[in-house]
Order: sequence, then C-alpha cells, then structure tokens
Amino acid sequence: MKKSLLFLFVLKGVFCFGQTIPEIHTLIQEELKTANIPALGVAVIKSGKIVHLSADGYSDLEQKIEAKTSTAFHIASVSKTVICLSIFKLLEQKKVQLDVDINNYLPFTVQNPHHKDDKITISELLNHRSGIIDNYKIYEPHWMVPKGDSDIKLQVFLQDYLCPGGKMDPSTHYAKGNDYKLFKYSNTGYALLGLIIEQVSSESLENFCQKNLFDPLSIKNTSWFLKNLDLTNVAKTYVYTDSTGHQFKGYNGYPDYPAGQLRASISDFAQLYKAYLNAKTNSDLLKYSSVMQITPNPVIGHGGFHTWYLTAHKSTMYYNHEGGDVGARTIILLDVRKGNAIIIFANTEATLGSLWRKIAETVFEG
Repeated sequence: MKKSLLFLFVLKGVFCFGQTIPEIHTLIQEELKTANIPALGVAVIKSGKIVHLSADGYSDLEQKIEAKTSTAFHIASVSKTVICLSIFKLLEQKKVQLDVDINNYLPFTVQNPHHKDDKITISELLNHRSGIIDNYKIYEPHWMVPKGDSDIKLQVFLQDYLCPGGKMDPSTHYAKGNDYKLFKYSNTGYALLGLIIEQVSSESLENFCQKNLFDPLSIKNTSWFLKNLDLTNVAKTYVYTDSTGHQFKGYNGYPDYPAGQLRASISDFAQLYKAYLNAKTNSDLLKYSSVMQITPNPVIGHGGFHTWYLTAHKSTMYYNHEGGDVGARTIILLDVRKGNAIIIFANTEATLGSLWRKIAETVFEG
C-alpha cells in the first residue's frame, strides 16, 4: 500500500512540471531501497526538453513528509555551477573581465606572499588554478558540524583568511613553489568569487542570483540561505550507519557559503539548466556565446574548464560536477552539443555513479 501511495504521489508531483519515464522510476525505486537513500530528486533533459522530473521518498523521515519536485535539496558543491553562471552574467553586462587582477573588484588586496609579482584572475578562480588553498583545520569545524546559516560575514571571513594581519595565518593559505598555479580544488576561491559578485553588482549574492538567474525563469524554491526558505519544504540531510540508521545532524551552513550552500528544488534546477541548454534559441539565462565559452565542445587534455569537469560514458563525453556534504550528495551532467542533462539530488551521502549511468543508458543510449 505504501508503495502505491508513493507512486501516485510522485505522478501527481510530476504532472504539474513534466513527465515520468517508467524505466527511470523503476531505477529510482531500486536505488532508494538498495542504497538506503531517504529521498531522491531526479531530472532528465533530452534535446533541450525535460523528459523526466520526479521526487521520491521522504524529505523528512521523522515527520514522514514525502519529497516533492518543489522540495529544496542541499546541493553542496554543485552550487559552484551557479557561481559560474553569475560570473558570466556579469561578463555579459561588461562589469567584469576574466583575465584581469581580481583586486580590481575587491574591497581588500589578495596577494600570494610567496609570489608577490603574481596576479590572480577570475578565470583562475573558476578553474581552481589561483594558488589559493583550503585549510581543512579551519574549515572542518564549519563543514562537519551543521549549524545552519553562518553568522560570520563573507567579507570578514575572507579578509581574515587571505589578507596580511588576518586572524587565520593567511600566509599558509597560498601555494608555494614553481607549480603553484596547477589545479588545486579551492572552496575559498569560489567564496571569493561570491564576494566579487557582491562587490561588482553592489548587492548581495542572494539578490543578484534571484534577479538575474532565478526570477526570469520563475524559480521559486531556491536560495543560498535557509532563512529564505520554508523549512517544511527543505529536505533534511541524513547520515546513515548500520548501527544507528539515518540520523539528521542539522542543516549545513558555513562562512564560505558560495562554495556549496545553495538549496534548490529538482524542478528549479531542471528549469535552470534547460534554459542553459537552450541558449541558442532563448537567452533568458545566458547568451549562447557564454554557454560555449563555459562548456565548449569537450576535448580531452583541455587546459581546464570554467567550473566543470569531464567524464566519459560509452561514446559520450559529459561535463559534470558533483556535490558532497554532511548528509547530501548531488550530481549534474551535461551533453551541451545534444542538449542532454541528468540531475540527481540525494539527502544522504550516497554514491550516485551507478544510477546516472543507468539513466544515461536508458534515455540517451538505449
């Protein structure tokens, strides 16, 4: 009986926003059961159209609240793709340039003390090649102990972390040596991009994203902050162990929030990337030239992409980005040339590789 009710609920949720593919519904039900996942949000875009949109399982296990396509999931580092969209929106507005010194856009000076003649650019921040290092001893108390929205201001945190005289030993937060500009994943770099967006636009990151990215697409259940969302419509994030089962540790939040704190519904994110994939005929989100600059036709050995990574499955190269946090796992994959995408949100620390590959084989390669 519970399965039947859930199936009807999912159909009802999808009826308003898209359609289900029965084979994908079956894959999702198997994944929920075998991987101990409370809830999954899944969207599939094919040839620029949303062909599957669903939310299955429970967003709140304690209250037995079923997930909906409008339920906001914590999407962790997939948030970085929205920072990239925001930067390119500013680029289209001619308010930033990718290859000039970021100090043109900041209220304080960022300078690698080990390479004092070096400049850091927006492009380098986007590509994780700035030489700015994450200090896990500083970050883990924020990342690993969920306390909701941080009361530490972004500018204050970054100034203390990066600038001479800061409270967090800034000189240790920059790479040394001749290879200091090689790839090094940097959450701090994306937090810095968030501050640049605020400084250049003269408004908060939240307001900028709402006005320039979300409102034009009628996106309503997406925000950088819990305070702007209805908590009854936010998926709780669960940590699972065999001995304790699923445990909710609290809502994630941290001072470097632009690097991974966005919460979005699967419906909203599907609309966002549907617009991205259809930029050639509709520029409500970005111009097609911007999309091609961010995600050009993929070539192995490329010197780095703006935010995205490459992964191959069978004969297709996908741009992808994953997110992971306490009680959250997410992934988005794009085949920009064909207008295809897979988006999966989970409210526990699940492995999603098998599921997205099965979906790709079912929809794109079947």
